[in-house]
Parts: sequence; structure tokens; C-alpha cells
Amino acid sequence: MIQFGTDGIRGEAGRPPLTAEVALQIGRAAVKLAREGGGERVMIARDTRPSGLMLAYGVAAGVAAEGGEAVLIDVLPTSALMANLAAGAAEVGVMVTASHNPAPDNGFKLMYRGGRKLSEGAAERFERWLTESPGPSVPGQIRSDALGARQAYQRALDEVAPPSATLQGVRIGVDLSFGAAQGTARWLKERYPGVEWVLRGRGEGVINEGVGSEHPAGLAEVVRAEGCDFGFAVDGDADRCVLIDDLGAVVPGDVLTWWLASRLQVRSLATTVMSTNALEAALTEVRIERTPVGDRHLMHAMRQQGIPLGCEESGHVIFLDGLPGGDGILTGLKALSLAEPDVPLSSQLRAFTPFPRKIGVVRTRVRPPLETLDALQRSIERAPRRLGPGGRVLVRYSGTEPVLRLLVEGPDASAVQQIFDELTEQARESLQ
Repeated sequence: MIQFGTDGIRGEAGRPPLTAEVALQIGRAAVKLAREGGGERVMIARDTRPSGLMLAYGVAAGVAAEGGEAVLIDVLPTSALMANLAAGAAEVGVMVTASHNPAPDNGFKLMYRGGRKLSEGAAERFERWLTESPGPSVPGQIRSDALGARQAYQRALDEVAPPSATLQGVRIGVDLSFGAAQGTARWLKERYPGVEWVLRGRGEGVINEGVGSEHPAGLAEVVRAEGCDFGFAVDGDADRCVLIDDLGAVVPGDVLTWWLASRLQVRSLATTVMSTNALEAALTEVRIERTPVGDRHLMHAMRQQGIPLGCEESGHVIFLDGLPGGDGILTGLKALSLAEPDVPLSSQLRAFTPFPRKIGVVRTRVRPPLETLDALQRSIERAPRRLGPGGRVLVRYSGTEPVLRLLVEGPDASAVQQIFDELTEQARESLQ
């Protein structure tokens, strides 16, 4: 049975479940989900992966075979698809992307009208529909609206992006990761004529290969070499953002969270269990709501509790008054527009330092319940006392990859390293 992880389905393109045959099933199931919302329209976008066109066309064929209406909008960020859904362009959206993963991978992200990610109940129904034998084909429609969708996205960006006056006379490096955000370059230049843009990861190139938010060192070098005031990089589907300061240093995701929360003077903040415990100590006037990993959980908490800002340590940021989902371009613009003019960004960011941490993975073909791994559990339980105040350990299976993820954090870097090494070795032995 095909199962949805924290953000849809992801894997190596050409191998199950990332095949044209599964794409057809995805399209059929998407029509059933659309009918629950009172329509039959399914909008399909993709990033620039070589397998994207095949899988997008497969989804469209499935939609049409189920009697629905497939609307292909070509290469656009995930947030662009969500913005179009929020504008009522379709009942369901399918984004063909593996986000920050390497180019040989691909995936499917599903969302409803309004740009909302699927609830757990909807994901379970969708998984069940994928196992059902298809009924007779009832020819539907396939049409393209790439231009209209791009224009709708840019109108939505115009409404929530910082005013042009907030970014004047600066030089900004931007890495577009050879991905879905490449078409936004023209909008940046037109919307912010007072900025000198230095673009990277645009044109011919392989998505996420040595570029983008997963490889920020390249943009860091550009910022230094070109004398930029700062910069930011997005990932393949442009929902993540990584900042680079004036010195060409990569700004950690938790520093970006602190920066946005403090500069926007929010009273509440949603962040995941992956973010540093140092946030609570630094943002004493802010109520911080911790959620499981995944923007779906962030958005649920934000909407339920009226929280204006949601941030993942990965650089995925959601503004309640912004676009329906995370948009790396919007995040970068907002973050940089909050900087004091004529003061180096690096000096402004020094006021906050996350706890030292180590993050790693242990590959596994099986997933026994963690509570059944007695030796590993004992090591995990002892770790916080050894790490000291604010120290913690987080061990979980990935929702999208065959790995066990480990995080160790605390005020003492040497203790963090020692315990991380011990837990990694213990996890390997337990999962052999």
C-alpha cells in the first residue's frame, strides 16, 4: 500500500511509487477528493526535474480517465499552486516535486481547495483509493493554464511582499536552485527596481545539484565575491529559504526564526520539535507552540490558535497573513527587509545563538517501534541529564525516506558530540 509521509510521497523516479502508472492512480484519486469538495478540477504543477513532465502528464491522464478536469500549469513553486487553489482555480492540487531532494528523485504533494495540505483522514482515504481497481474510463478534459496561474501567483505575491521602499540601494544574491522559482526572477527585478540582483541557479542546470538551500556554500561565495549586502537561497520547489549574511556566512534556520519573531514582534510562534530550545530562552515574551515535523502541523496550529508566524528549522516559513504555504522568495524578502539600513546583517544577528547540536541519520530497511529497542531507549533516556539544562534528544523515523533521524542538542558542544556518536552507534546496532 502506498503511504503518505510528512509531505506526500517521495522516492526515486521510475521506481514504485514514482512511476507513470502510479501517477495515473494519483490523478484518479485526486478527482475523488475533488468531488468531496463539490467539483472535479485538479490543478497540476511541477518543478524542473527530468521526470516531472512524465509524472505530471500521468496525473493529468488519470484525472481525465476519471472524468475530471486536469489543469496543467507547468513549472511553478509549490506556493504558486497553493495560491491558485486559494483563489478558487481548482478543488485539488498535485505538485510533482521532491522538494530539496536530488534530481533523480521525485514526488507528489497533495492539497485541497484553499491551498490546505491534506488532513490525516483525507490522506488515509486517498491511500485507500489508490488500492482500488479503476472503473471504466469516462473521458474528461485536459487543458493548460500556465500563464494564468503564473500571473495569479505573482498577484498574490504583490499583495503580501514587503514594499519596494524597504529594499533600496542594496545588492542581493539569490540562488534559485535551477528549480521551480526561476520564473520569479523577472518579477523580483520589476517589483524591486532599487535592488541590484545577483542571480545564481538560473538557466541551464540540474535542480538542487550544488545549488540552492541544500548547498548554500555556493551562494555564500557569490555574496563575498560580488560584494553583496546579503542573500538567500531557495530549494527545488521554492518553499524553503536559507539566508546568507554580509560576511558570506550561512544563517542557521533557527536564527532566521528568532529574527522574524523578534523583528515582527509577534506574541506567539509555531515551530516544530526540531528547532532549538534556545528560542524559549531568547523570546521570553513570545508563546511558542511546538508541533510535529511538517508544515501541515504548523499550519494547523496557526489556524486553530491564530498564531501569525510558523517556522521550521529547515527554513520553511509560513506567514498567516501571507501565502497559504511556505514561499522561499517571500521569506527571503521579508527577512531582509527587516534589517536596519547601514548596519551589517551579521552584527544584527549576533544577538541570538542556538544551542550546539548534531543531526544525522541511520539508514534502515525495517522500522520496528522505537519503544521495542530497549538498549537504544535506555541511552535516549539517560542523555538529557548528561547534556545539562536545555539539553534534549530527538529520535524519529523519517516520513519520506528509509532512515532514522537523530538530533542531539545542549549547551555543551563536547557533550553533544559524545552523546550523538554513542546514539548513532547504538541505533546502527539496534537496527541491524
